[in-house]
Amino acid sequence: MTNRIFLSLLLTLYAGTTTAASDDAAEPLWNFGGFGTLGAGYHNRENVIYRRDLEQAGGIEGHKLGVRMDSRIGLQASASFTPRWSTTIQAVSRLSADGDWKPMLSWGFLRYAPTDWLELRAGRLGADIYLEGDSRHVGYAYTAVRPPAEVYGVVTQDRFDGADLTVRTPVAGGLGSLKMYGGQSRGDFYLYGQRVTQDDATTLGATLEWANDTLTLKAAWADIHARNDVSLLRLRDALTSIPLAQAQYRASQIETSHHITFAGVSARYESGPWSLQGILARESFSQFPRYTGWGSSVVAGYRIGAWKPYLTWGRISFEPDESALALPPPAAALQTVYDQVVDRLTMNQRSLGAGVRYDFATNYALKMQVEKVRASSSSILITPAGMPVRDTSLTLFSVVLDFVF
Repeated sequence: MTNRIFLSLLLTLYAGTTTAASDDAAEPLWNFGGFGTLGAGYHNRENVIYRRDLEQAGGIEGHKLGVRMDSRIGLQASASFTPRWSTTIQAVSRLSADGDWKPMLSWGFLRYAPTDWLELRAGRLGADIYLEGDSRHVGYAYTAVRPPAEVYGVVTQDRFDGADLTVRTPVAGGLGSLKMYGGQSRGDFYLYGQRVTQDDATTLGATLEWANDTLTLKAAWADIHARNDVSLLRLRDALTSIPLAQAQYRASQIETSHHITFAGVSARYESGPWSLQGILARESFSQFPRYTGWGSSVVAGYRIGAWKPYLTWGRISFEPDESALALPPPAAALQTVYDQVVDRLTMNQRSLGAGVRYDFATNYALKMQVEKVRASSSSILITPAGMPVRDTSLTLFSVVLDFVF
């Protein structure tokens, strides 16, 4: 559905709900707010663009001051119609896979909570795979300038049009919850100089979470299933035409259906001035030649009054399955294309950073960060033409102002 259809649907639901619930609440209680980030960055590597996730068509270019990557603005409206019924709408403007700032509808759902332990939502929702699943674009919610891209920057199809169900109950001195969700995938990514989207993909997922005053533990699983991906059909047809058994076999491995699967565990500890957060995730992409790998990150901080110095670390290893193919010399051009396809999503990247957060006023935080990024292969780092970067390193300096209102 388009954003306009979703807004119309929510307004229709709102009208029907307020009519049906007139005995419980005469008028809905509306709340309006928002968030934003003003960011700037600089790094020292020529012909390399650093971006915070695969969805962005640009970022910070080498030896240039960049303000597009981290900057964003979001607006949110929520209303409670009765103690059981409510709605939330959120739109975010940020650098997109089209290279523009067109606002996107990140949330647009109707919520029904028949009891304190059960909640159902329907509409535009977010895939709940991170600890900050409900605030991925809210920079103020993070200790650091941005969450490590080695984990948070890889899965970008994190919105869907569908429904979720959450069950909560007290467990072992804390609150436990189970969420299950599914629907039509939304989101895209930018790679090899073009925007890639799959409107026919579906998302399924589940999360299990437990939290008390100091500790939060979370296990998450999500699967995005695309059924009509024709991006590699020309390669398959070309390989089929080669009179070589190995080429025929590789062609048979190329299908139009594939899965992107995420499974991760994460934890957050906050006690006194200390905070520590980490995530370990396994990711797979079943499209030829099939990629599997691990991503992990840690953010640790210590608050001293309004100041909070912190350290960040991120690591990703995402490799293709064995797919060797040697074509005869007349097919040299096809060999080049094949090798590029096989290696298109390979990622071996790590980062180590240090920074400080300064909460100088209520709802405002100034952050300064420096990080060293090394990559033998990366799709997060790209060339000005949009191609993945190989064998590079850079030092990235960032300053951002985060706020909520």
